[in-house]
Amino acid sequence: MKRAALLAAAGLLLLTGCYRVQKPAQAQPGAAGQATPVARGDGKTLRVFIWSEYIDPDLVKAFEKQNGVRVVLDTFESNEAMLAKLQGGGAQYDLAVPSNYVVQTMVRAGLLQPLDKSRLANLKNIAPGFLNADYDPGNVYSVPYQYAATGLAYNRQRYVPQDTWAEMFGPDDRHSFVLLDDPREVIGAALKYLGFSANTTRVEELRAARDLLRRVVTKKGFQGFDGGPGTRNKLLAKTVDLGQIYVGDLLIATEEDENVQVLLPRQGTTISMDTLVVLKRSPNPALAHRFIDFILDAENGAQLSNYTYYATPNAAARPYLDDFLKDIPALNPPAAWLTDGRLDFIGELPAGRPQRLYDRIWTELKSR
Repeated sequence: MKRAALLAAAGLLLLTGCYRVQKPAQAQPGAAGQATPVARGDGKTLRVFIWSEYIDPDLVKAFEKQNGVRVVLDTFESNEAMLAKLQGGGAQYDLAVPSNYVVQTMVRAGLLQPLDKSRLANLKNIAPGFLNADYDPGNVYSVPYQYAATGLAYNRQRYVPQDTWAEMFGPDDRHSFVLLDDPREVIGAALKYLGFSANTTRVEELRAARDLLRRVVTKKGFQGFDGGPGTRNKLLAKTVDLGQIYVGDLLIATEEDENVQVLLPRQGTTISMDTLVVLKRSPNPALAHRFIDFILDAENGAQLSNYTYYATPNAAARPYLDDFLKDIPALNPPAAWLTDGRLDFIGELPAGRPQRLYDRIWTELKSR
């Protein structure tokens, strides 16, 4: 993401991400890993490959009613699973919702088709800071959907931390903590603590992060790696003092117990953008574009975030957001963070030595 352009997005809500917030289960067409039979190319059936629990079912119903069509949702739980399914050719979808750092991977694999922006009148609603990003210059293949941040969570009945990654990464070993089970998030947080980019390819910076994390995972207070929901439950149960977590994964916990809180460390943190893309083999590309434009509508964009608790890049949607989403300090970073390097969009790593170093660091940490 071009940092100069991010200033235009300074006032937008910052929520969270990569592990999807688990709302009460609701029936949806399709299921993870299953290929639901649909009519191909009939203009009446739209098939979407999306993260689980990542769209309000009422939005889907409204689109179906408005357009006289059927929407089929099949779900995935990771970008890797999504890519494997699409590259395997076992199923045919119209739309997918990849994270920003795999968009170019999909382009190189021939999985995407360029967008027809003449069909996207509501693209104007996206804040300029979220357009023309490094992962897709000119938004040739993708439009922003929702985005995510990572923070430091705690239960204030047990412990109230300072706003710094030093609570986990510093020399103090008095408090119990959990790290996310995600290599880019853990290594990225260590890099931010050390004053580096979360996307660095510099060998010496990655070695410094490795050496730091080697010490961190040997602390008596280190309670292992976990996903967002698991960390949230441990904080609710007061079995740990601190947890690295996607901010939105804490929101349901905050509704259950107001003592469970989350902050953004002052050294900065990572964010990632999920996107909407039209697949190369889409049977119904015109209908896919109509759905994207529907999601980009201001009120629909707000309804999406009000359901998912994720951040919206849709500037026009902000007036329609629930007050609950506007009033949490951790969801609104200082404007300067958007230009001074403290917020890093997780980016695609170049092949070669840097990628191997990230992989080796993670393998070593997980084996301890």
